[in-house]
Amino acid sequence: MINNLIAIQNFTSWLNSQNSFQRRTVPVTFIKYIKKNKPDFKEVFHFLQPLMTDPDREVQQGIGWFLREAWKINASSTENFLLEWKNTAPRLIFQYACEKMSTENKQRFKREK
Repeated sequence: MINNLIAIQNFTSWLNSQNSFQRRTVPVTFIKYIKKNKPDFKEVFHFLQPLMTDPDREVQQGIGWFLREAWKINASSTENFLLEWKNTAPRLIFQYACEKMSTENKQRFKREK
């Protein structure tokens, strides 16, 4: 629930939109939400899972930006989520998500060969 006005599920149609910028808007909108409300991150991450395999660059940048901000608030939950996706999600998401992490920490999120 965002400011007790709108449920996260109301963004489902945007999550599945043909317009890549509308899909990007979902995680970018959630940045302010997580900073202000300290939500259940598992619920938010579960909702955003479809974007983790999105083929469009701008969506990958948006989800990466969201994950970077989520990591600043709740590092352990965000790191667990990133570890689940490290071998399947596009690398651009991880470049953005790990931008503020130490070099040693970033290494944990590199793809396994």
